[in-house]
Amino acid sequence: MDTKANTGFTPRMILGATLLSALLLAGCASTSPAYHQIVMQGQILSVASDTLVVCIGERDGAKVGRELAVVRHVPQPAASKAAGPGFRRAPVGQVRITTVFDDHYASARIISGRPQVNDVVELENK
Repeated sequence: MDTKANTGFTPRMILGATLLSALLLAGCASTSPAYHQIVMQGQILSVASDTLVVCIGERDGAKVGRELAVVRHVPQPAASKAAGPGFRRAPVGQVRITTVFDDHYASARIISGRPQVNDVVELENK
């Protein structure tokens, strides 16, 4: 006789629920306007010469002329998993938003540094 309890949940259902939860939590924006006065963060999607496309838009509080810091998450060896994630934040430069396309995307011009695709742009809380 099988002694395992039947919960009614299959591994596929659990995986689907987990993926759905991750997608719901992984947006570029928070819906709170106050949040964007403190934290505005997105990813660099493309770089062409000194112009970038970033995953920050109107919904995130992006405005033409706003300056953003650029950081890169650099791998570093960790002594153990308890010591941290094995990455450090490295300042890369600054960019200025030149065009806001829509709720999700904007273009920016490099002010300083050498930003790359997948670097993070963020509003510095001054």
